[in-house]
Amino acid sequence: MAQFQTSNAHHSVTGDNAMTEIALALAMGFFAIMILTLVSMGAGTAEVSQAKHESNPFVAAALAPAKPDQSENSSAISTVQQKDQLVIYYQGEFIDAEMRPIMITQISFDEQSRVILALDPELPMAEAMNIRSKIPTEKLVISALDQRWLTRLSAEFGQK
Repeated sequence: MAQFQTSNAHHSVTGDNAMTEIALALAMGFFAIMILTLVSMGAGTAEVSQAKHESNPFVAAALAPAKPDQSENSSAISTVQQKDQLVIYYQGEFIDAEMRPIMITQISFDEQSRVILALDPELPMAEAMNIRSKIPTEKLVISALDQRWLTRLSAEFGQK
């Protein structure tokens, strides 16, 4: 039987092994970050068809394609038209432009006009989505009430 002699000269416990392990851990960390960056940069390029969203009952809302940002001075900003119908949601009630409470069934949903839904900016997102789902039109514009409207509404209908 042959005897094997092992030397501990190459396996000494010194700072060299610790530094090597730290360098290896850092390299693996940077590699993982690089892979995550590459995956996240390529994730937004795939186009999802609208039909796929409509056929999937678990998707609550199909998102519109992104549009470029518009500045305040841009002529592409949507302006209120004569045919548009303003609907305000305040303190659990729908209100028309003349400050009269209305029912959802009183809102006209025709092909020519849009419905502008004005909401309190402090309204929780879940409640805003619930309100949006009650208005059955594709031509819906959601807007936040400014301080002038909030002051007028609180004077007319009382504080929250």
